[in-house]
Amino acid sequence: MKKKKRYIVILAALAVYVILMLLVLGKDMLIKNKDTMTLIVGDTSVWIYKDEGWTNITNPSTIESLSWTNYDVYLDNKKTGNYYLWNDRDKWYLFDEKKNAITRDGNLLAIKANYDIKVKDFNVKDIRNYYHVEKVLEQNDLSTSSKYTVATETSLDIDNDGNNETFYFVSNAFSLDYNPSKIFSLVFMVKNSKIYPMYTDIAPNRSNNGCKPYLSAVIDMDKDNKYEMIVSCGKYSTDKPADMLYKLTDEGFKIIISNQ
Repeated sequence: MKKKKRYIVILAALAVYVILMLLVLGKDMLIKNKDTMTLIVGDTSVWIYKDEGWTNITNPSTIESLSWTNYDVYLDNKKTGNYYLWNDRDKWYLFDEKKNAITRDGNLLAIKANYDIKVKDFNVKDIRNYYHVEKVLEQNDLSTSSKYTVATETSLDIDNDGNNETFYFVSNAFSLDYNPSKIFSLVFMVKNSKIYPMYTDIAPNRSNNGCKPYLSAVIDMDKDNKYEMIVSCGKYSTDKPADMLYKLTDEGFKIIISNQ
């Protein structure tokens, strides 16, 4: 009987302890924090991941509230350091811990998260073999003799299967010495000779419409050991680039979030 009473006393003491901890520390301290992330792409996109959902931030006061916070900073997809960011007139500036300005040279990617984010480096080259490019042009009723203002490729292992996939970026936007009837910008992946479309923009030539696509970043943001890709498309003059976060699914590429 005494032994039973001793167990009751111990259990009661544990219950009181848990209740006190909840009151003093709050339940959030005892429950595992959910993944949260702020992702800044260039000067044009601020994305926040919270409560298992994404938000494209456009409110100036919300963007201002993200200033003077430490971020992991990448320039041209290479880790530069951990810096404070400050936003002024739609441009992000870098500062060290002593508030000294840091020269920013290259495409900006800034990350602040409560979990590990993998960022993969990549190289961009001129397209060497146009076989798949011409095939995509034909599929979209475009001339295979088109001239290009963008014609680049990047090879990397996006799904960690040990084999590189090849990503093609082609466009005839903003040409200076010719006047095509249609403006196109195309991004696609080739894996095992199969073509996976990512970004397709085709429209009649209306003078400086369209955009020039490029790869901004390659990251694993959901801890599945597979990489997502941020594809951007530079527009004419003061128009802001389009930024899109893509994930490869069983059905092909899916846009997770964009600034459009």
